[in-house]
Amino acid sequence: MLFLTPTATVAVVAILGVGAVQPTLPALTAQQTEQMGTAPAALARYPTEAEIADLRQELEQKIPQLLESGFYTDLRPPEEQQQRAEFVAAWMAVDSAMAQGRSETIAPFLGEWGAIAESLAIFPTGNPGQVCIIESYLGGSDFYLGQVINGQIYTDIHQVLVLEGDFLASFFVYEDEANLYAYSHPWTLVHPTASSRLTEQYPEVITQFQAAGCLTQGPD
Repeated sequence: MLFLTPTATVAVVAILGVGAVQPTLPALTAQQTEQMGTAPAALARYPTEAEIADLRQELEQKIPQLLESGFYTDLRPPEEQQQRAEFVAAWMAVDSAMAQGRSETIAPFLGEWGAIAESLAIFPTGNPGQVCIIESYLGGSDFYLGQVINGQIYTDIHQVLVLEGDFLASFFVYEDEANLYAYSHPWTLVHPTASSRLTEQYPEVITQFQAAGCLTQGPD
């Protein structure tokens, strides 16, 4: 799982401690800042550009080991892979136009990414570059927003989500050390109301999802 609260256990695949310099982030527009909103249990800061570069290298080196572990095996049948690919392609055409040439396309991130005992579901919205995120893990589930900036998602709880092939990694800083946690092989998105776990145990996640205008279908 990802870091969620100051008292939560952080299960990470790789931990890399680097410098504690505040990051120089890409400038957000007033609209993007408003869209980011707030989320509970936010981390103190984003990883710096140097930390992100180091974590990317660490992720690349770890991927063969992750695949060999058996926890990141691609279990999707061909029809599932095709369905998700078609969903991504549909959004690629639309959100690339909305981004107007900027590196804010959300399409490659869309889907429900799996890990050892967790998942990270990334949904589209009608706002350029913005995504909704539902994180599910043993003992909980959380909702937050993210904004794609320069090909990476900056979440409103100070994570940075990056893509590397069939892997998605969350980069974050806990106690001034940069960490990563990996997910892989995304499945097609389903509406949160289809999950009995969310409807029965975490209805507030569904309420937040609906209030934020998150989408589960392809673009009109």
